[in-house]
Amino acid sequence: MLVLTFQTGSDRLALDVRRVREVVPRVRLQPVACGPPWLAGVFVYRGQVVPVVDLHRLLGGGECQPQLSARIILVPQTFAGGERLVGLLAARVDDVREMPLPAHSPTHLLAPGQPDLGPVLADGAEVVRLVDVDRLLPQLYEREPALAPRDTPA
Repeated sequence: MLVLTFQTGSDRLALDVRRVREVVPRVRLQPVACGPPWLAGVFVYRGQVVPVVDLHRLLGGGECQPQLSARIILVPQTFAGGERLVGLLAARVDDVREMPLPAHSPTHLLAPGQPDLGPVLADGAEVVRLVDVDRLLPQLYEREPALAPRDTPA
């Protein structure tokens, strides 16, 4: 599987490139009043307001530091029959590379009350978390229903 690799705190993460719409530089985000701590803010991308999830905060690692390698990974999310973009803020967006899928089912390591990012895989001697946005984003919407996409009136 071809993946985009990146870092959040001490965690090494990967995302299937077929799920990535675009990777954009970190831009100034507008804070959302009364938003959850893991919501870094929103920005306008091609006329659409895009919420940005700070993966560092989500995983309890504090705020994503403003490094030159920090990027916003835009992923489309289908919700209630429509599609909208969601940004994932990550540091050290490094590489696009091939990563073998394991012959057996991947391991899920999940602490109580923490979001399920996806399976934990071995990549040589390195442990990599394969982010499953189809699992992660609906969980976040369940925790914060006010952020869930809504149909816009015509």
